[in-house]
Amino acid sequence: MTGVGHLSTVELKLLLRRKITAFSVVVVPIGLAALLLFGPTPSSRTEWAGQLSRDFLLLMMLSVYLVSLTVFTARRQSLVLKRLRTSGLSDAGVLAGVLGPVVVVGLVQTVAYLGFCLAIGAPAPTAPLLAVLGVVTGLAVATAAGVATACLSRSVEATQLTSTPMLLATMAGLFLTASESAAASTVGLSMPLAGSMDLLAMGWGGGFGNVPLDVGTALAWVAVSALVFRRFFRWEPRG
Repeated sequence: MTGVGHLSTVELKLLLRRKITAFSVVVVPIGLAALLLFGPTPSSRTEWAGQLSRDFLLLMMLSVYLVSLTVFTARRQSLVLKRLRTSGLSDAGVLAGVLGPVVVVGLVQTVAYLGFCLAIGAPAPTAPLLAVLGVVTGLAVATAAGVATACLSRSVEATQLTSTPMLLATMAGLFLTASESAAASTVGLSMPLAGSMDLLAMGWGGGFGNVPLDVGTALAWVAVSALVFRRFFRWEPRG
């Protein structure tokens, strides 16, 4: 097994042992599935598209974003990142080994949840490639934003505060994109993860109108996160 693979395996085990991250990884998708199973069932393709895309956004925020933020901050705070630099792994290998399990778990959660929805009556996507693009960009944005926020967080405890702007912006996007106002909807699509949510909705329900905007928004948020990482990242705890 390669160094990155070994590190990823260890990180995955630690991910599932920590109560708060295990809760996000296991309970969140199960909770969303239970709400859908025992709540009102969507009755049309359009309603299914909206339901699946909104739940996907919540899954990315509660699992991938918050978990990557917590894990990365904890590893830096405990000097794990600094020690791993002496293990023979490249800097990129260290980052991939720590964050890889979060991305994989987020992907497994998404596939499992969408598969569950199909099993209980959701229609198949009309444009599978758009749906896949939505999932991929969502994972990228949530992970990159989690790492960027970790760069601004002094401790795991501080992440409860530093994550607030991202959470508020994402929830604003969730509500604004549902507005009947074209201007408000466009503003909503500029919020974090809103573009990925819209891509998944179009993949399931049809339409291609906002694809350039959605992809551009997702890439912009990844780029902003990369700039924050480049400017503020430290291998040691922040002073």
